[in-house]
Amino acid sequence: MATVTVSSVVDAPVDRVFQGFTDIEHGPEHVADIKLVEMLTTGPVRRGTRWRETREIMGVTDSADMEITSFERNRTYTISHRKAGVQMAATFWFEPVDEGTKVSIEFELERGGLPPGFLAPLGWAIEGKVKQMLGHDLADLKHAIEG
Repeated sequence: MATVTVSSVVDAPVDRVFQGFTDIEHGPEHVADIKLVEMLTTGPVRRGTRWRETREIMGVTDSADMEITSFERNRTYTISHRKAGVQMAATFWFEPVDEGTKVSIEFELERGGLPPGFLAPLGWAIEGKVKQMLGHDLADLKHAIEG
């Protein structure tokens, strides 16, 4: 699947925006589709932070174990997880701009051990739904930070 990217400008400085996006434990308070977060590691958010996230996806509630696999404070981080033979990675980028902070999210879905072409017939539909979901998450977090 190709990479899906969404971005928006949040009217706040980079450090506040980054802190809001990495406030994983309070995700259900800021993102409508996140229903529950169970932290699996303790301490500050960093590379190696793990949690179980339960969210509603296309009307279905699903849980996944997530992990931060790269982390550079106030600049970027990547969340990864593997489920049912599919590897997911979402990289968040934070860039200061005149209006505040530009946030970009790059999402990649790889088939892992699935047969070649398995996701191809659904690729366009998956990409559209992922873009919509990321857009909603980004809008929810923008509202929470600016509000």
